[in-house]
Amino acid sequence: MGCRKGFDERVGRRTILRGLGAVGTIGLSGCITAERDDRVPESGPTELIQRGFEATGVDAPFETTIYANAENGERSRWAQLVQHELNETGLFDVDFEQLEWGSYEQLCLNMAENAENALVTLDISGGWDPHTYVNSLFHSDRRSPNGFNFNHYTDDRTDELIDSGLAESDPERRADIYRELQERLARQVPISIVRSGEETAIYRCDAIDDWRQYPLPGSEYDAVYAPYGREFLESEDGAALVVDLPATVSNPDPVRMNDTTSNMATTPIYEGLLAVDFEGAVRPSLATDWEQLDPTTYRFELREDVEFHNGETLTADHVRATFERYAGTPRETDVYDWYEETVVIDETELEIHLVREYGPFEVSVGVPIVPLAASEGDHSLSETPVGTGPYRFAEHADGEYWRLHRFDGHWFDGDESVPARPPVETITMRIIPDPASRRAAIEAGELDLATQISAADVTDLETQSAYCVERSAAGAIDFLVYPAYLEPFTNADVRRGIDRLIPRETIVEDVYAGVGAVAYTPIPSLLEEFAVDSMDSDR
Repeated sequence: MGCRKGFDERVGRRTILRGLGAVGTIGLSGCITAERDDRVPESGPTELIQRGFEATGVDAPFETTIYANAENGERSRWAQLVQHELNETGLFDVDFEQLEWGSYEQLCLNMAENAENALVTLDISGGWDPHTYVNSLFHSDRRSPNGFNFNHYTDDRTDELIDSGLAESDPERRADIYRELQERLARQVPISIVRSGEETAIYRCDAIDDWRQYPLPGSEYDAVYAPYGREFLESEDGAALVVDLPATVSNPDPVRMNDTTSNMATTPIYEGLLAVDFEGAVRPSLATDWEQLDPTTYRFELREDVEFHNGETLTADHVRATFERYAGTPRETDVYDWYEETVVIDETELEIHLVREYGPFEVSVGVPIVPLAASEGDHSLSETPVGTGPYRFAEHADGEYWRLHRFDGHWFDGDESVPARPPVETITMRIIPDPASRRAAIEAGELDLATQISAADVTDLETQSAYCVERSAAGAIDFLVYPAYLEPFTNADVRRGIDRLIPRETIVEDVYAGVGAVAYTPIPSLLEEFAVDSMDSDR
């Protein structure tokens, strides 16, 4: 998309909504109730919709509007394809409207409260656990504006399954829970999943020999130097790397970081206790060892002599203060969904006590550890981010660039896979909001690597010998939200009929130039142990 504004997701639990921004309080409660599944199996899409119209007393053609945000050309195109398919049935009279970002954000967050007659198109990115996708979109506690349950979908069994999946730690039992959940969602269709995304990077072959793309949005530049993932970018010592950002960094403080761009710019700066590598395996980072003592208690051993960019030395007190700093902030749930307290045993040993059993704890605990100066109010991370990572913040110019310098005091001593310090000395991230300008910049040699090029441009440029492309299945899905609080969309047959009409193959091939894959269920194929097939028999 042209400008990825929205909630951010590191390798842990947080969820990105690409194209959505602010957090607020719960609005007026709307709901979709669980509905009896009495479909006629051989019914086609139009027959399902007609039956739903009859059940709700709605006459055709029903007038409605499908929306997209103006900054996202690809999403606008697939919204118009859906508009065309619905109008072709003769059962709908669908208008299409684009809104600038601020207005679109408010429409999405408040659609249920205002009973908007609106279909909205969005995409969301989660993490390495299925909970990050289903909880925010479908749990009744996550109704907008404090979550992404935009149409205020309410179903007791769905809530039970989401809560059970969160508390369960056995992988096989968790997979069974998420299978049942996805089957239930496929019957009720509170939203339609359209596409599973890809992370793509395009780079000049004469500037970079090879590149490994991290599969989660927000961590695009981890591969410059990621000891936890056995990855680094080879380069002559002292070399500079120039890459792209889609927007100005809004706030680099982890507790106030609500946009993907800020995460992209700061992942080389911050580190957590644990990290998740490029295949989804949990690895040590600032913690060298950890063990689960009981269902709600974990003990961690910290690395010794880890230095923050401001000169502080990492201790268990830094970890405790970092976690407690999240209380009362926009990112509070990143920690307080699972956190009760930290018991400091000594400077390098601590225990973390959870409020409940929490299956995805190990992929959630990697929140950025920050210096005590920030926790005690003596330093503003919003002005100058400080962490323990391999790069430190150097300078920035709003609307122009964000620059990092190699941190020579980084704790990693090197091993057989990764050198003791990053070969790349300086990372300059050029802020280029316009997709056409990003392509022009890499063609002019002004960028070494770009991760924000449009799908069509990536497909075009990869045919040219000067450019190399790296693609990775991503933790991201595109979806259509129904106004399921409003007749006739209160009826599951209407939603199922529309779902079957969505031209998914055309969207993937023509709109996204083959980048990504057709999708029907909310857990992407990246999480292969939890993802399921299209479940055509249920649709």
